[in-house]
Amino acid sequence: TSIVDAEEFKARFGFPPNAVQAAAVEAANSVSAPGILILEAQMGVGKTEAALAAAEILAARFGAGGIFFGLPTQATANGILGRLVQWADNQPDRLLKCIRLAHGMAELNEEYIRLQEQTVPVEDDWDDSETNEHRVQVHQWFRGSKQALLACFVIGTVDQLLMAALKQKHVMLRHLGLAGKVVIIDECHAYDAYMNRYLDRALEWLGWYRVPVILLSATLPARRRAELVEAYQQKRTSAPDAPWKTSCGYPLLTWTDGEEVRQTTIPLDTPGRTVQTVPLTEDGLPGFLREKMQAGGCAGVIVNTVKEAQAVARMLREALPEKEVQVFHAQFLMPDRAAREQELMERIGKHSTPVRRDGLIVVGTQVLEQSLDIDFDVMVTELCPMDLLLQRIGRLHRHTWRSRPQPMQAAVCAVLDTGEDAFDEGSAAVYGKWLLWRTRELLPQTIRLPEEISLLVQQVYGWAAEDKLPEDAASEKLCHNYELEQGKRKDRAEAYLVHHPKVYKKFPRLNTLDGWMADDGACSDPAARAAVRDGDPSVEVLVMVQGRDGSIHFLPWQEGGRTVASDCPPQPEEALKIARQKLRLPAVFGKEWNVKRVIDELEADNRRLLAQWQLSPMLRGELVLLLDETLTAHLAGMTLHYDRENGLIYEKEEADAGN
Repeated sequence: TSIVDAEEFKARFGFPPNAVQAAAVEAANSVSAPGILILEAQMGVGKTEAALAAAEILAARFGAGGIFFGLPTQATANGILGRLVQWADNQPDRLLKCIRLAHGMAELNEEYIRLQEQTVPVEDDWDDSETNEHRVQVHQWFRGSKQALLACFVIGTVDQLLMAALKQKHVMLRHLGLAGKVVIIDECHAYDAYMNRYLDRALEWLGWYRVPVILLSATLPARRRAELVEAYQQKRTSAPDAPWKTSCGYPLLTWTDGEEVRQTTIPLDTPGRTVQTVPLTEDGLPGFLREKMQAGGCAGVIVNTVKEAQAVARMLREALPEKEVQVFHAQFLMPDRAAREQELMERIGKHSTPVRRDGLIVVGTQVLEQSLDIDFDVMVTELCPMDLLLQRIGRLHRHTWRSRPQPMQAAVCAVLDTGEDAFDEGSAAVYGKWLLWRTRELLPQTIRLPEEISLLVQQVYGWAAEDKLPEDAASEKLCHNYELEQGKRKDRAEAYLVHHPKVYKKFPRLNTLDGWMADDGACSDPAARAAVRDGDPSVEVLVMVQGRDGSIHFLPWQEGGRTVASDCPPQPEEALKIARQKLRLPAVFGKEWNVKRVIDELEADNRRLLAQWQLSPMLRGELVLLLDETLTAHLAGMTLHYDRENGLIYEKEEADAGN
């Protein structure tokens, strides 16, 4: 039975399709040829299920043998693994299927390791109700990085797809893996101009191969929507002012049927809601939270940098001692971050209770807006571009059906700003001043969700069209600087980009394996991953403690602080536990002027104390950061301190303060 049938949809996912999911299924079922389908719909509406249902139909109709699901971060990819395994298990055919989690830390993911360890059911057991094993397995052969995309079901960071557009050894294996799949990309608005260049080139190739593609977003600028469709269609599009390019309908479904582009605004089947926005400065934050949390509930404060999150949490702990303040950002050890995610899901996730939520304040960075299905009763966000601001507002009363003993307050989101013309330095460094300025100017006092999401995003990003904002010298300069920077990023991306398919058709001599690699490509896998993301390389370390007597052990709360021998390679099981103590150092340690000194110092330490660990396959090439017993270390003129509550804190040492 096809999943087009509502009962079959319910059997697959456990609930009947809503309006958005039904529209995606209908569109996938109506096309006469493989194409691209872009779904723009509000946060929490079930876009993942809509994409999987549409992918199932497209795969059956056009003979695809699996799916690739690309997400913006490792955390979001990890988060969706369970849902994808369940969906793959519920597929109607009884075949054994291979799944692959494809990102840099996949082999450390516990759920993925459990999948690898399970026994494969024998044929006689497949209809036996006693057998609880998955029919989805992780096959040994697909675990190599070169074969990653050849498995039937691949979930990974979007980098895996972007590398299909990168001049790199074995790039043809990526093309081979993608050519027989349906490709789904989530959060397709979340990439910068540099990564978008690779995404567009990958889409050009997927369109050339006639691979069905599904793109998901809550907040997609109209200009970007047009670029994505044009890339897939090899620029064979209609007039520049075609209505589908400028539509502000929402939720919106845009899809291609051959050369034709179709579009429909999906009628809402749930009532919308109004959110008020109020300006706030950091000084007013404790008072605002105290007032709004009088009736109970939990609050979320999302800021733009880790340093700011740590500072705000420190300030709130002092000002509101009666509340519990938790911090959530990317600079935690992997096990600590996983434990925090688990606790937050239990306390403020879909199945939370008022008792567990009350009095909790979570201060976090962008990872809160992307990777966790949680919701807040009170919301504060630092000023950021409109599309991301709306994503954050989507965390407010996300699960509206959840009952509370007292009536739910009106939805209010406070927007943290400086209270003057200047912008917060950290925010400007992350997002640039132009988009912050436009968001500040165009943010209304009340927002109707979801109807006004698209309209607000188009206003902020649509300065090339009819612009609502008056121009002056200051804003023109901001705009010029922004467009100049975007242009530079696109140019930087060209260095490693494979050619457009038409180039290889026009010049057959280039269309050979060595022709594709005629220029220098990215050689190693880490180099390739770095090449598809702009900016300085990130430095990842494994964090262990060195006692006064020179012994090496885990952090006190990891593995009970157990000691590990440093004069021989650890056994595989222990090596895996060490490999999980992974931490990505802050960006300053990866800066061009600093990264060599950082790596040299770490390598010198490791050679002196842990040379034997390099003989372990799991730890080969890894850098180990050794903290002293106060959980402090000195590295490249910085003092680092690791704290279970706040994550990694660092500051310049006095001798280096002038540098």
